[in-house]
Amino acid sequence: MTGIWWTSASIEIFLCSLTAATAHLLMSLGQTLFHRYLGHRGIGGRFFENHLHIHHRHYSGDHVVSENYLNEEANNTPFFLIPVTLVISLGYLVLPLDLLIVQLTTMSISFYVHLYFDKHYHVAGSWLGRFAWFRRKQQLHFLHHRYADCNFAVVDNFWDWLLGSYRGIDADRETRIKVSLPRI
Repeated sequence: MTGIWWTSASIEIFLCSLTAATAHLLMSLGQTLFHRYLGHRGIGGRFFENHLHIHHRHYSGDHVVSENYLNEEANNTPFFLIPVTLVISLGYLVLPLDLLIVQLTTMSISFYVHLYFDKHYHVAGSWLGRFAWFRRKQQLHFLHHRYADCNFAVVDNFWDWLLGSYRGIDADRETRIKVSLPRI
């Protein structure tokens, strides 16, 4: 009897973990694709206007941090509601209630983390700056603000690598050194 319970619990834990991982990865991929294809192209309409003409205006070139986050008026959250609603609806149709709750919870947390990280990338003296992993992600994000054609992912930078839009910190240093070296 204990073996059956253990197997059942193990399967439930596996399914919850798989649902959570899939939900986060879908949110992360969606954020990256929205950012790349709607936030940096005219077809994005209002999303493009908010992102490029407000967010990138506040944080461009070497001015990528401020004492307070300056982007409060350009909220692109409503634009994410359409695909999120679609994913939730599909989950409702195919998932049992417990996994649907895992999906909703994970998607909400993932969305919040994306917003939270982006905000803290741009705030001087963020408490997250004490962590090396955060400083690295922040530097990758700043490359996005410098060049606007790379590093669209806010949390999971492997999406940029898979989509061919990743620019590493070391590659940027090499480019800057080559540009600043005097010609002989």
